[in-house]
Amino acid sequence: MYAVSLTKLGKYTARTSPDGRLSALDALRALGEDEGNWELLCAKYDLGTGHYDFGAPHGAEPTLSYDQFSLLAFALQTPEAKRWRVRAREMLAGYLEGDVRLAAEIAERNPEGEKRRWLSARLESVEARKRFMSTVARHGGEGSVFQQVSSLSNRSVLNMNSAAFRRERGVRDTRDGMTASELMRLTYLETASAQAIEAHAARGNEQILELHRKNADNERKVWQSALGQAS
Repeated sequence: MYAVSLTKLGKYTARTSPDGRLSALDALRALGEDEGNWELLCAKYDLGTGHYDFGAPHGAEPTLSYDQFSLLAFALQTPEAKRWRVRAREMLAGYLEGDVRLAAEIAERNPEGEKRRWLSARLESVEARKRFMSTVARHGGEGSVFQQVSSLSNRSVLNMNSAAFRRERGVRDTRDGMTASELMRLTYLETASAQAIEAHAARGNEQILELHRKNADNERKVWQSALGQAS
């Protein structure tokens, strides 16, 4: 049984190996390039010699990474390749404009539901942080308190500061290295603290920090208790 998935490339479909490499023949078809030019293109653009058996009668076929497909899309002069370049320009413009529909389109292409849940949790965490910081500012928070409450949040959820966390998980942005569960915990904590600041009419750095520290301790205890019950 051959492990093969399918990847949409515009109006074409490319067979894809388990490690995420496209059938080179299918990719060339999507780019409007003659399959007979594969060897020439392989030598010209240093495309490597990856192969995978997709189950075709002729056996193993050459493969392309997504990066190599993109390279050809920008190098070839076929009408199909030019359409890919137009699409790439539109995507870049959408990225610069912050068009969230682009994120949705990318997420929908990902077959793993857990990764889509992670994206949802990450976006909600960002919004919770914005609401929290806005609440802190409205209630007289100033100066270093913004960094202090952020540090409290991270230490409560991650058990370390954000710099150490980024080094440990090899990411530039703290949220990029967090799991969906960690992101949801962060959202809960900062939402609860924002609500507590409002409910208690806290004022100034000291009162804000005291409330957030108390909420962080409570959240951590609840989480540890839940983990203990689950085990």
